[in-house]
Amino acid sequence: MIRETWTHFIQGYYICQSCEVVDRDNNRSIVGYKCPRCSIPSPGGNIYYDITVGAIADLIAGFYPLPDLDSSSSTGPIPDPPESHRLAILVFFCTLGEVLLQQYLERGMIRLGLPLEIQNRLLQDNMFTTKRIQRLFPILTGVPWQEAVKTVSKRAKTDFKKTVDFYIEANGKRNLLLHLGNKWAVPSDMAKQCFDNIAPLIKLFVEFHNTYLVKPI
Repeated sequence: MIRETWTHFIQGYYICQSCEVVDRDNNRSIVGYKCPRCSIPSPGGNIYYDITVGAIADLIAGFYPLPDLDSSSSTGPIPDPPESHRLAILVFFCTLGEVLLQQYLERGMIRLGLPLEIQNRLLQDNMFTTKRIQRLFPILTGVPWQEAVKTVSKRAKTDFKKTVDFYIEANGKRNLLLHLGNKWAVPSDMAKQCFDNIAPLIKLFVEFHNTYLVKPI
């Protein structure tokens, strides 16, 4: 049995080229298929996420020791990855969040019709995740980050605040590791938490998009 890669999973998110709603309806790849939301026939499939997102998620999976699905030992406990792998998983997980946030902000700026040079300047003036969440996100979305997380959590019936809180914690640990060389600041179970939060983090930004960036019909 072949295990699905994160790239394959992520490429299952399609965006309607008319109303720009995002879902996992692979019928959108069929020319002429009518969007269930706007009823406009599809000109063909358009994958929502950049291939970079899948590649980073697959890097995390490559360092995380999942058992072979065909192995008789697959029901046993999953061994902890070595320290070097745990640290790599943390760095890649934080990078995944940064890429997801930047791609969302870029789509928001495009939605507002901002010129490319203005988009680049805004991103450069707000290089760090904290500034992008506190300054750029509310401007492009119309609501503060915390309110948006509550809204999409209720809409999706998923506790995204839990994922966001973990990401902020992980980002702080990553900074201590990279800037101060403090590998002891990274708990031994953080690698598993990073792996477990890949899917919720990806889905969070889909919900942000569908709540704040889709075109009205």
